[in-house]
Amino acid sequence: MKKLLLTLLLCEMLFANESAKDLAVKEASNALHKLHEMMSTNVKTRISDKGIYAGAKFCVNESYSKIEELSKSLGENISLKRVSLKNRNPKSYPSEDEVKILEAFELIEKSNAYLPSEIVQLNNDGEYKIYFPSTMSNKSCKSCHGAQKGVDIQVQELIKSKYPNDKAIDFVSGQVRGAVIVTVKQKQ
Repeated sequence: MKKLLLTLLLCEMLFANESAKDLAVKEASNALHKLHEMMSTNVKTRISDKGIYAGAKFCVNESYSKIEELSKSLGENISLKRVSLKNRNPKSYPSEDEVKILEAFELIEKSNAYLPSEIVQLNNDGEYKIYFPSTMSNKSCKSCHGAQKGVDIQVQELIKSKYPNDKAIDFVSGQVRGAVIVTVKQKQ
């Protein structure tokens, strides 16, 4: 009888943790979708209205604050940020534990394996950190992050004026640029 109760208790704990993880991934996926929608709408609208320089100007001058605003709007249990080993904005450099996940994405990419849609990490505080790989996948991003010989000279000058140590260049289609990290705190 004790074994049965212990087994049932253990199963309940395992399934409770699994469903908490699933819920965290769902919330993180929704946050990621909102981020992509916000960035895509802003960049593409500016490019179509005023050209590539206007799109780059948004990214250089406004995107970081827009991401912070979006993160705050998601509520106190969810936050998001972008990180990269080849960052443009120094604020986008990953922490020590985040570096390991980004290096794992790069290792997977170099070994011709399929990238996972996300990697989920449970930290010591009981928070889920969900890492979504960011790949070079659309023309708008290539206009500033692609091969430098193809980037408009005015755009290059704008970026260099704000980010003199820019490393977020020369990416090719499909290459991992970094990750969006969505942290989900478990609700009590």
